Amino acid sequence: MALRYFADVQNAIDKIELLLVGVESQQRVCYSGPPPEPDPDNPDDWMKQVMQEIRKRCPGRKQPTLAGSRPTITHTLAVCSSPQPLGMEDGTIRDNRITASSSSDCCAARYGRLNHFNKRWIALSDDANPWIEVDLVQSTVVTGVTTKGSGYIYVKRYKVAYQQQPSFDRKHVTDGKGNIQVFIGNTDDDTPVTNLFDESVEATVVRIEPTEVYGGALQLELLGCRRD
Repeated sequence: MALRYFADVQNAIDKIELLLVGVESQQRVCYSGPPPEPDPDNPDDWMKQVMQEIRKRCPGRKQPTLAGSRPTITHTLAVCSSPQPLGMEDGTIRDNRITASSSSDCCAARYGRLNHFNKRWIALSDDANPWIEVDLVQSTVVTGVTTKGSGYIYVKRYKVAYQQQPSFDRKHVTDGKGNIQVFIGNTDDDTPVTNLFDESVEATVVRIEPTEVYGGALQLELLGCRRD
């Protein structure tokens, strides 16, 4: 009985720690007090009581919304312990899943794949707000982006926007202070540069928005974890 009791206590502690890691960054300490007193004779009931208390104190934050708009609820942080390329370079992401605000005649959106020799995406010169977008089809944890230039031109800075579902509002990846992150991209056309997000995001659609370019050629790969 004693061994089972201590095993149940440890199990509850592990679950508390897991939930605390998952709660959004501003609420990671929402459960800071001791758990309810354990009952050695009813460990299962005690476990349920602990979990109920955690959910009550750490419900996630509901953002204020305007009349007629969809509510946005933040629940938990997306987790990806071993990020991998998501399929731009190896072709797992199909050409028709890559779109752009505009494309030069030479350089369509489908050419914006990392390490594709002598190919790249370039927006039209009069495109004031260029972007290239990747449809991941299914919900995916995205942790960062690798970019590269081509043909002596490249993207120097960019922002990353994403949608959790195609029908959802688009959000931008933010820094640790909640400000929209402007990532430092490339300084030449040869060297891949990887930027990892301060916090991973869960997305089905990811958009790269160049904000400063030297000619504007872009090859890219998304990094993260596919959902099972």
